[in-house]
Amino acid sequence: MGGRMLDSVGVDEFEERVYRLLLAESAADPAGLAARLGVPYEQVSGAVHRLAALGLATFTGDPTEVSGAVVDVVRPIHPVRALTPLLARRRRELRADEQRLDLAEDTVSELATVASQASDGTSAEVRVHRDTAAAFTCLEHIAATATRQVLVLAASGPAPGVTDATDYSPIVGLAVQLAERGVPLRVIMLDSISYLAPLIEGANRMRRAGVEIRTSPVLPAWTFVVDDEYVVTAFDPDHHDRGSVLVRTPGAVAAGADLFRQYWQQASPLGGTDAPTPHGLTEGQRRLLIMIANGRKDETIARRFSVSARTVRRMVAELYDLAGVSSRIQLVFRAAQFGWLDGSELDRI
Repeated sequence: MGGRMLDSVGVDEFEERVYRLLLAESAADPAGLAARLGVPYEQVSGAVHRLAALGLATFTGDPTEVSGAVVDVVRPIHPVRALTPLLARRRRELRADEQRLDLAEDTVSELATVASQASDGTSAEVRVHRDTAAAFTCLEHIAATATRQVLVLAASGPAPGVTDATDYSPIVGLAVQLAERGVPLRVIMLDSISYLAPLIEGANRMRRAGVEIRTSPVLPAWTFVVDDEYVVTAFDPDHHDRGSVLVRTPGAVAAGADLFRQYWQQASPLGGTDAPTPHGLTEGQRRLLIMIANGRKDETIARRFSVSARTVRRMVAELYDLAGVSSRIQLVFRAAQFGWLDGSELDRI
């Protein structure tokens, strides 16, 4: 049988090998044991003294001569006699550990209650988390306590509570934690994630963990519908450092769930093709073109697509190539000629 059978009572793998050899030979000297095991004498000597300290072996007090040197002879203590006290002590320690864990679990529940109430909201139905730390604590609470289902609209910009707009690992980690607990999680992300490798990597990591993901050209605001019991939204969709709002009223929860269902039905599976519209452009390109025609600046477009201004310039350059132009004015003019735009679409986005 392999080693490490006795590690739970403080005997490591090598010490167990020495003990088994002692049991097989009734008595032996450390030098002879070292020779049979093919290891240095000092290693065996240390193991023998450790076994003696644990009560698994004892020196006989009857030295013998080996190769002209006088050495102590060691014999094993019978396993029942030697190990029964060690097992009993370990069981006492485990019971004590279990009691401490029970106390810690009670404390965790108490602290979770405190954390869930930490806000400056005015009622039990509405809680406002007015800074990034409180907002992220709210997300952690969702990942740790949700039990039935979580629905997420992952709109532009970082999630409430995430301070770094370029680091998506915190929210991805919470999503994976939730999925690994077996809680169904559905997420709708923006189509524009295809322009950001870290977002694609995070989305694929979530999908491998069992998260259902679809994409949509546009989303209104970060929204979380949790267990059909409460909804969390960004306090200000345009300023993610202003925290989040948690609402438990049935009407708000129903509205949040209905909003999610509407976007989910129209969204595309992650990794699906962005199918061309009747105008020959993808839906994402159409929305970008409309924003350009409406005079939106790169920074405004970047926030709406949840990408950088540099990425927006690359997206616009792709439209230039499609239209065969080199400026925004020419692009809008050519788009009108091609039938990519009509007057009813201006000032709509």
